Amino acid sequence: MTSEFEIIERYFKKKIKQTALGIGDDAAMINVQKNHQLVISSDMLIENIHFLKNTNPSHLGWKSLAVNLSDIAAMGSKPKWATLSISLPKINHVWLKKFTEGFFKCANQFGIDLIGGDTTRGPLSISITIMGEIKKNQGLLRSGAKINDDIWVTGQLGLASMGLASLKGKLKLAPRLKIKCLKALEVPAPKISLGSHLSRYANSCIDISDGLIQDLNHILKASKVGATLFLNDIPCEKFIHTSEQYHFVLNGGDDYELLFTAPKKNRSNIKKIAKKTNTSVNIIGAITHKKDLKILNEQGKSVTFNLRGFDHFA
Repeated sequence: MTSEFEIIERYFKKKIKQTALGIGDDAAMINVQKNHQLVISSDMLIENIHFLKNTNPSHLGWKSLAVNLSDIAAMGSKPKWATLSISLPKINHVWLKKFTEGFFKCANQFGIDLIGGDTTRGPLSISITIMGEIKKNQGLLRSGAKINDDIWVTGQLGLASMGLASLKGKLKLAPRLKIKCLKALEVPAPKISLGSHLSRYANSCIDISDGLIQDLNHILKASKVGATLFLNDIPCEKFIHTSEQYHFVLNGGDDYELLFTAPKKNRSNIKKIAKKTNTSVNIIGAITHKKDLKILNEQGKSVTFNLRGFDHFA
């Protein structure tokens, strides 16, 4: 019978490149550069809450790490180390092989060492802690937004939530669009390269995991400011505009794009680093002194919207 320790040795113990001591002892040891700070974030993925039962295990391995990398990108940091704790209902070697292939494909692409974690028996759940480094006092915070800042987003919004709706049979999509939406849902691309440059030009940042409105409100609350968004400037599929199903863009979540604010004087610099890192960016609104959030349509009229995005306890 395969033991917990054999699973770790076979699937999770890999060569490390930037760690003093990794998997194999009671704890890992890492070296932090002088005048740098550790940036740390944790996320859990639970079956039937964050992913469906039949999700491709390779995609799940990728996504479990990628969503954590997105948090590090939002801080303007470079990720380096991760721990993985996984609860398995039973040992399935085919599933484990595919899951770890996806996980380490993501880890290798973004230069991450897996340095520890835990393996146990129970309902399928995945918990990752990600760590990165940043120069002291250079971290991007939610509380830094300034009045008259531009509001920017990367990528397209709404794709992942449309993909989930299609999987649940709640939305019918053209085959090509469905493939695009499912890729956004299951294999998100964290914006590490852009994020690591943003601390020079942006005042605040957050990654969009629970929906544009809810995550923007985190910035507004922390910064004690308001905002105006222009609905037609939010980058999304033409399908959303024609069907007017804007809830996918505003409240859908699971985008793992960056939402950040920056002074207008930095527009050209942001566009340069976006081009250099091959990241699409768009200005979708502005920070205002009045502590509320307005969304305006093409005619300049206010749009009614749901304030709440995803909430585990709502």
